[in-house]
Parts: sequence; C-alpha cells; structure tokens
Amino acid sequence: MTLAAADQLTAEGSALFQQHEYAAAMARFERAVAIYPSHHQAWKGLGHCLLCLARPQDAARAFDKAIGLRPDSATALWGGALAHADLGHRIVAQNYLKRVLALQPTWVELALSVPALASFLQLSAKAGDLLRVALGAYSARTYRHATDASRAIDVARFADEPEHGLVTYASLGLSNVEWPDGRPRLEVLLATAQDSAAAPWIVANAVFHVMDSGFYPAPGTMVRDLVAVINAGELSRRLPHAYFTVPKRWGLRLPLDEGPPAITLTMVVPVSEAEYQYWKAHGDQALEARFAGATMEPADLKRASVV
Repeated sequence: MTLAAADQLTAEGSALFQQHEYAAAMARFERAVAIYPSHHQAWKGLGHCLLCLARPQDAARAFDKAIGLRPDSATALWGGALAHADLGHRIVAQNYLKRVLALQPTWVELALSVPALASFLQLSAKAGDLLRVALGAYSARTYRHATDASRAIDVARFADEPEHGLVTYASLGLSNVEWPDGRPRLEVLLATAQDSAAAPWIVANAVFHVMDSGFYPAPGTMVRDLVAVINAGELSRRLPHAYFTVPKRWGLRLPLDEGPPAITLTMVVPVSEAEYQYWKAHGDQALEARFAGATMEPADLKRASVV
C-alpha cells in the first residue's frame, strides 16, 4: 500500500514536472519519499525539481540518495553531476559524469553543450586524474586573469609533495592548449616550502603568460618578470623571473600520458636577476650546474641568489 501510494505520487510529480510546475511536482516527490524512503525514482524526480528551482545543494542530496538506491541510473547520475558541478564539487561531478557516459556514451555531445560539464571532458580533466594518481588527493582553486576576469585557470594544491613539509601547486587547464607543431601538452608544477598566497599565483601567471604569448615553457627556458608582476612584495623583487626545468624531484615518469596527445609537466622556479643574466650569458646547463653546486633548494622561496 505504501509503495503504491509513493508510485502514484511519483507519477503525479512527473506529470507536473513535464508541465514545468516544479514547486507542485517537488511537493509530490517529497511526500513520496516521506512515505517510502527507498523510492529511487521519487528521489531522482525531487532532485530534478530542486535543480530547476535553483537549489543545487538540496538537489545534490536528493540525487546522491537516488544514486545510492540505483547506482546505474544514468538520469540520476546526470542530475547529480549537474548539481555537484554547480556547487563546485568537481571530483564528485566528474565521477558522476564518467559513470553517465559509461552507461550512455551517446550523451557526450549533450555534455559538451553544457558549460558546467564540458570542462570535465577537456584534456585538463584527464591531466587532473593523472596528477591525482601520481601525487594523491588535491584541493583546487580558480585564479582569474588580471585584465580579463572571464579567463580563469584552476590550480591544484598537493600537501607533502614531493616530500614531507613541502607543497606542490599544479595547473589544471594548460593541457587544453594545442601546439601547432605537435609538441606535448603541458601542465606547470611548483614546489614550495613556504605555502604562501604567492605560490599558486606564480603557477597561474605562468599559464596565462603561455596562453597569451604562445611561448612554450620547455626545460631550460626563462620568462622575465613573471613573478615580479604578481606584486608579491619582497619575493617579487628578489626572485622576479621564472625558469622552467624538468620536474625531476617528483620522480614521475614523463610524459604522464603517451596520448595522443601526450601530456607532460614542466617545473617553474623563481630566479633572481643575477641568475637570469647568468643564464643569458652561459646557458641553461651552466645555470643548472650552478644551482647544483650551491645545493640550491628550488622550493625555498626565501632563498638567496646563487650568482
């Protein structure tokens, strides 16, 4: 009797939803789950109503419940992906979307048409997965371009990487940039012993510079004033430039993915004006040798110049 009543309420809710009567439909679905809490269709319908009523947090809870009851429900997973993406829960949203597309591969075009989901299908999403496997769980924050707020890049933070007491920041998005000569796609790493607000901005600014200039940050290259322009006080004055090198310290096998397209990593190291001039006069191998001879700690953003 209880299930039959919940079925009836769910049917009424579905009909109201089709008529765009979202509040009335929500009330039916809420009554259905109240009298029969394991009714996955009612939870799913409730989630869709809450999404349409701009209540993503409540919608996410409803979809999570529906997915828990029916893990292979593509429509519940789709709604859950939308709700969690709206809340900024990237890992959950991406996981749900992957499960949707495993069940319904033809929905990929639909996902690409939804901005909140399309980003999970870009190459940067794959890079994020590869970095998670290589370095562990991470948190991420979005950084916006200084002169164009519509442009943004995500930067991931990995605690105690590449070793205890250090923090690694990694870009998530540069790998979406395609290079005309087929060179590997890239993400940028920075290791720091000082977990300051400046560190992720160095990574973000490196990405924006690459995107704006078309410069490919191959190992041994340098960018002037990349740290200076973020206005990080004494750090920007002491180590104003950025040197790119192979990220050996993490012990990763590169490229992270053979592709095509291949995805690899480059490490950014803030350097002084004297170090920049030494690199310019003697080349990258001489600068690397100078770093090694001075036992320079590239993760120490408080370090003195080795030249």
